[in-house]
Amino acid sequence: MCRLILFLILLLGVIPLQAQTSAAPTGGSVCVVAKEQGNSLAIEWVVGEQSVSHAITTAKSALNAQGFAHVFPQAKSAIPHGWIVVVKTAYKTVTGRVRTSYGCGFSQESAHAAEELAVSDLRAYSWGWKPEYGYAKVEVKRY
Repeated sequence: MCRLILFLILLLGVIPLQAQTSAAPTGGSVCVVAKEQGNSLAIEWVVGEQSVSHAITTAKSALNAQGFAHVFPQAKSAIPHGWIVVVKTAYKTVTGRVRTSYGCGFSQESAHAAEELAVSDLRAYSWGWKPEYGYAKVEVKRY
């Protein structure tokens, strides 16, 4: 009898949780970069799509239509609304080659938080870049 009561308590406790559980609202935002031999040639960003995969397809298609063959997703987010910041830099590597690089960040909190993520993204994909080289904000947008 005690086991039956415990089973019913557990069953009744789980059912309402399952009924109330729903998927969090998601969106799709991405930055896709066209590259060649380690140099970034162009960037395309898409925000507010139905999913991240749809955003990637849209951005890749836009770069492919411009004639870029080697395109890669660099940053992505599933938050439905927030801030996007895209940064760009040009610098010389230790071997003397001029490189262009991009960083992209998404944040629900603020443009400043998205910028910090964009700089982190830039650093992750451009190992030769240093903060003293600086960067320019290409896009700061709320979506």
